[in-house]
Amino acid sequence: MEEDKNFGSEHRLWCLLVKLLCVKSRFRDKPSAASYSIFFNKRQIIHIFASVLLITYLTAQINYMWFKLNLYYREFSATMKSPWVLVIFGCEVLYLIAGLISAMDHLVPPAMEESNSSLKALLNHVRNSKNCESTLDSSAAKNYPMVDVMVTCCKEPTEIPHETILAALALNYPKNRFRVLVLDDGGDDDLKAICEAIRVESGTGQLVYLRRNKVPGVPHHFKCGNINFGLQHSSAEFIVIVDADMILHPSFLDRTLPHIVSSSQVAFVQVPQSYYNLPRGDPLNEASPYYYEKVMLHRNAVGCATSVGTGAVFRRKHLNEIDGFQPQTITEDTMTSFVLFNRGYKSVYINEKLQIGLAPWTFASFLKQRQRWGQGAMQQFAATWRIMLSRRSKLNIVKKFCFFWHTGYYYMSLINVILVVTIWSALAFQLNLFVGSADENRTLMSYMAFYFIAWRLFSYLIWTEVPQSIQSRNRDESTFWWMTPFFFQMILCFTFNYKSTFNFVPTNSTHPCSIDQKEKKHSLMKKFNELKYVWAHLMLIVIGLSTVAIRSFAAIRSYGFFDCKEGMVVLGLSTFISTLCVHMSVPVVHILWPTRFKSEQRKNLLRYNGMGVPVFDPTDVAPKWHPSVLLLEIVSLVNIAFWLFIFWVVNTNVFDNYCAMRSN
Repeated sequence: MEEDKNFGSEHRLWCLLVKLLCVKSRFRDKPSAASYSIFFNKRQIIHIFASVLLITYLTAQINYMWFKLNLYYREFSATMKSPWVLVIFGCEVLYLIAGLISAMDHLVPPAMEESNSSLKALLNHVRNSKNCESTLDSSAAKNYPMVDVMVTCCKEPTEIPHETILAALALNYPKNRFRVLVLDDGGDDDLKAICEAIRVESGTGQLVYLRRNKVPGVPHHFKCGNINFGLQHSSAEFIVIVDADMILHPSFLDRTLPHIVSSSQVAFVQVPQSYYNLPRGDPLNEASPYYYEKVMLHRNAVGCATSVGTGAVFRRKHLNEIDGFQPQTITEDTMTSFVLFNRGYKSVYINEKLQIGLAPWTFASFLKQRQRWGQGAMQQFAATWRIMLSRRSKLNIVKKFCFFWHTGYYYMSLINVILVVTIWSALAFQLNLFVGSADENRTLMSYMAFYFIAWRLFSYLIWTEVPQSIQSRNRDESTFWWMTPFFFQMILCFTFNYKSTFNFVPTNSTHPCSIDQKEKKHSLMKKFNELKYVWAHLMLIVIGLSTVAIRSFAAIRSYGFFDCKEGMVVLGLSTFISTLCVHMSVPVVHILWPTRFKSEQRKNLLRYNGMGVPVFDPTDVAPKWHPSVLLLEIVSLVNIAFWLFIFWVVNTNVFDNYCAMRSN
C-alpha cells in the first residue's frame, strides 16, 4: 500500500510537470487534427505565401544573373574594357549565395504552437499559486528535478545583480529543489555582503556566493570560465544560466523545464532576450525582433536554435559529456550549442518573454558588444569548422548552413564596402555600366527590376508576424547597412591582430555614477566626442550626397532634364547612394538627438512587488514606437516605386516615345 501511495504521488507530480507543456505525444496520437490545423493556422499560411515569394525572387535573381553572365561572356572584349561591371557582378554573385543560405531559415516551417484546454488550466493553477510549495507536500516536492540557477556577474553595479538574485529566488518552484549560485567574477565585496545578508535572513542554503581565484598568467576564459567554475560547485540535474542584469519571470521554470524533462535528446531550452531600457523607436535595433520572432522559430523546428548566453536551461549530463562550456571563443554560448548539436542533441526555443534586462547604456558599449559577438563567431569558425563541416559531423545540412552563416553573415560587410565604392565611383566618374546592345540591356533591366520587386514584396510579407512590423523591418534593413563600417573594422582587427579579440568588457560594467558624472559635461561637447565613432558614416553622407547633387546638376545641364540614357543611369545610381546615406544617418541622428533613457531612470523603468522583487509583464516588453521610422518607410516605398518605374519603362513604348521626342 505504501508503495502504491508513493507511486501515485510521483505519478501525479510528473503529470503536472511534464504534461504542463509537453503535449507533443497528444498531437502525434491525433494526426488528423495536426494535419488539418495547418489550414487554420495564420503562421503556417503566411509561411506558405512567403515561401512562394521567396522562391520567386530567388528564381528571378538567378535568371537575372544567368542572363548577365551570358551577356558578359558574349561581349567579353567589351566587358574587359569596363572591369568595374565584373566587380559589381561578383558582389551580386555573393549576395545570391548569401540569399540561398539564409533562405534555409525561411523555408524550414516554423514549429506548430501546441495548445490544450487542460494545459491552460494547469498553467493558471501554477501561476496563481503564490508559493509553489503550498500546493505540494514534501514528498511530492522531492520528485521535482534539482535546478541550479547561475547568475554570472562581473563588475556590474551591485544593485543590478541584487535585483536579478531576488527575482531568481522568487521563481515558482519548490524552494528546496533549486539554488541560486552567484558567480562573482569581479570581486565585488558589496555583492558578497548582500548575498550573505539574504542567506542569513532566509535561514536556508538556497543562495550561494562563489568567487574564483584568478591566477595571473593563467587563462581564465572570462564568462565561460566563470560558468565552468560554477559547474564544479553544482550537482543539479539542470543548470539555468542568467546574466547579472537579466530578471527572470516567476514562471520561467514552469515554462521551460517540461520541454527538457520530456526528452533526453534535448540539451537545452532557450527563451528570447528582452530589454526594459530600450530607446524609443529602438534606433540601433537592439531588440533584434527578426532573429527572435522568425529565425529562432524556424530553427527550433529542426532543433538547432542556439543559446544566446542567458535565459537558458541546460541538461547537466550533456554538459559533462563535452567538459562544460567551450572556452575556444569569447561567445561560449553558440560554441557550446553547436558542440552539443554535433553530438546528436537538440534544443528547444520558447518564444515567450520570460527574461528582461539591460541593453548597453552608451553607443560605445553597444559597439563593443556587437563587435565582440562578431569576433566570437569568427573564433568559433576558425576553431571548429573542420569538425562541424566534415562528413563525420552529426550536423545535418540545415545545421551546417546555420553554423556557416553564423560567421558568414559578418563577412557581408566586405561585400557591402566593395559594392558601395564601385557604385559611387560609377556615379562620380561617369563609368560605363552598359555591355551589349540596347535590347539586351532592356531585357537585363527588366529581369533586375522584377527580382527587386519580388524581394521587396517578400520582405514586407515575412515581417507582418513581427511586433511593430513597420518599425522592426526598417530598423533591421537599416542596421544591415550602417553596421557595415563597424563589422568591416572588426574583421580587419581579427585578421591582423588575433589576440586583441579576447579583450572582454561587460556590457553593463559602467557604474551609473560614472555615467552621471559624464552627463554633467557640456552636452554639445559630449555629442561631438561621440561622433568619432561614426566618422565613416559622416564622410560617406557628405561625399555621397555631394556626388549625387553634382552629377545630377551636370547631367541636367549637359543633356537637359531626363535625357533617356544619361538620366536613367544618374537616377538609378543616385537612388542607391541617397538611400544608403539615409541608412548611414541613423547612428548619427541617434548620437545628436538621442531617445535613450538615462541610467538614473533605470528603477523607474521597472515595477516591484510588495517584497521589493522586480516584476514585469511578458506581453509588454516590445520597443516603443517612434515616428522617426517613417522616414525609413518612405525611403523603402521610394525604392519599390523606382523599380516599378524601371519595369514599366523597359516593357512599354511610352518612355521610348518621350525619348524620341526629346532627341528631336
